[in-house]
Amino acid sequence: MNIALTYNEKRSPDERDAEFDTREAIATVARALGALGHTAVPIDVTGSIPALVQRLAQAAPDLVLNFAEGERGAFREAFYPALFDQLGLATVGSAPSTLALCLDKALAKRVVAASGVLVPRGGIATCIADGAELRYPLIVKPNLEGSSKGITAASIVRTPDELPAVLAAAWASYPRGVLVEELVPGIDVSVGWIAALGLLPSIHYAYAGEVYDFALKHVTPERVSIITPAVLSPRAAADLATAARRAFTALGVTGYGRADFRITPGGEVVFLEMNPLPSLTLVAGHDELYAAAAVLGKSPTDVLAAILSPSPSPRPS
Repeated sequence: MNIALTYNEKRSPDERDAEFDTREAIATVARALGALGHTAVPIDVTGSIPALVQRLAQAAPDLVLNFAEGERGAFREAFYPALFDQLGLATVGSAPSTLALCLDKALAKRVVAASGVLVPRGGIATCIADGAELRYPLIVKPNLEGSSKGITAASIVRTPDELPAVLAAAWASYPRGVLVEELVPGIDVSVGWIAALGLLPSIHYAYAGEVYDFALKHVTPERVSIITPAVLSPRAAADLATAARRAFTALGVTGYGRADFRITPGGEVVFLEMNPLPSLTLVAGHDELYAAAAVLGKSPTDVLAAILSPSPSPRPS
């Protein structure tokens, strides 16, 4: 196939570019697609929309493999897939509506909670009193961001007296919405899913500290160990798989995705967020799906082939 590999180019180490991809990372994926016999055309979507439409028309792709995260707004992750839909281009992954839903952490948690999965207590903060009924410590974070953007050690609130200043700082940086939630104790675990492969072995992010913050994810990723499969009790492992299936299904994720959870010391599985557009770059620290698939004996090219192939079971079962 002739595949358009769409992405936002990472031009700086700043937080605003945290979810974007370098040319080198995209070139690595393009080579892997080439090894499968496809022709990959990398296209940076950043900038003029008319120019992007013209480039897509010139490329005339059979399929779009989209990595673009968008630049601003509550619809940013959904914008480019929606544009591809309007242009009549076949795309890989979830629908734009699902991408928009999952970016809104508070709304996604409400949907997943309705499916019977535990979520942290809390919600969108509208005033400093919104944390009054919650059990401390709390965590304050942007509602419409991913990749741990806006999350630092200072995001943890230990007493009611600390909450006003932390909320004010978060609102100043992320005026579109801030979450205040009870900080769930435990370990960070993810479950990847690819329609053609099913649920992947669980992934444990092991690190020193209370939260998997921006610095750990983007500045010092060498301080994080990715352990797959996660070492869990049989009951916690079974509950995690059930929670992951329910979350993928409730949010309408198709093709592939990654669900993030915390598992408490008592073995409770608590949903944190859904990423229907997880990284597929072959870059250390951003290759968790490949690491999980390797436990099943699958190479990175096997993973890409599975993602590109239509599956008779578009939802986890």
